[in-house]
Amino acid sequence: MAYPAAMERLLRELERLPGVGPRTAERLAYHLLRSGAESSRALSRAIEVACEAIRPCGICYHLTDVDPCALCQDEERDRTRVLVVSQPKDLEAMEKAGWRGLYHVLLGSLSLQEGGAGADEPTVRALRKRLQGGDIREVILGTNPDLEGDGTALVLAEMISQIASKDLRVSRLARGVPAGASIEYTNPAVLAEAIEERRLLPREVEA
Repeated sequence: MAYPAAMERLLRELERLPGVGPRTAERLAYHLLRSGAESSRALSRAIEVACEAIRPCGICYHLTDVDPCALCQDEERDRTRVLVVSQPKDLEAMEKAGWRGLYHVLLGSLSLQEGGAGADEPTVRALRKRLQGGDIREVILGTNPDLEGDGTALVLAEMISQIASKDLRVSRLARGVPAGASIEYTNPAVLAEAIEERRLLPREVEA
């Protein structure tokens, strides 16, 4: 027997979520129905409020409901070092690993297109502006140790070499992070070691 139209609609919407197939959508739908209307309305309201309130920080692009975010406002952090990561979930992993400098979130990987088009992304332009301010002394490229992450690091290193002075250190996470691994799922102890053992990237700066 086919599901009622309302159930079919619920299943279709649930299947739009990443990683949710038909069977998972059915389990979630049955759970929501068993929980009752009040519980479902609370979930719906929480999603609505989050979508309305959460936005990228105007400085680091981490997700926040205040601007600047709490991390950028924290005066206890080392404000001379910025760790560049691809996604907000990578930032959360680095926090668990003990990083207490600043962050910059790219909100994705950068394309190695001809002409360095990746350097024109809004988040990269914002990073360039931060580095030109002169307060940052080291940039740590904390992208994933895979093809996309390495390509993103190359784009950023090239951009930094064109706009920064010789005094700015540019480093990459040490390969304590396994090649092909995702920062999000890496053990915090491994991330902490990778941060500690980061290495400088060679770059040329015009005289």
